[in-house]
Amino acid sequence: MVNLGIAPPQPGTDVGKFRVLYGDTSYVALDPPVSGLGDYVELSDDEITLFLEQAVNSVPGAIGWYYLRLSGDAAKVSMSTADYDLKLDSTKRSGDLRAMADFWFDRAAEEDIALGGGDIFEVVGPPLGNRYPSFPEASPYWAQG
Repeated sequence: MVNLGIAPPQPGTDVGKFRVLYGDTSYVALDPPVSGLGDYVELSDDEITLFLEQAVNSVPGAIGWYYLRLSGDAAKVSMSTADYDLKLDSTKRSGDLRAMADFWFDRAAEEDIALGGGDIFEVVGPPLGNRYPSFPEASPYWAQG
């Protein structure tokens, strides 16, 4: 399977930032060669773009979603095998990948807050002492007795 992408990675783009931060920067030339494109080890540019869309264009969030997918893949095939003095255990790998996903999701949340985003909670009500209060648009009006 070919993981087609712009080569070398361009860190000035979100896809390039994803590649550099995640570490998927190794590629080989296509056969036949195509100028400016390469076959990457893990992800194509199209796959990265989908993770970026899922994370609303947050590069750390996109990396978190990718680690979450890797965690799910690892959970599907996890097993523990022991034979005499040999023991193979891949049951913890999914949890480790999930921890990496949480790390990147936390970075995305910090980035969102630093850029002025985040959740906002406002309580809106009538001014105190006003006999005929005004209500925000689309809110129910209760008759005053």
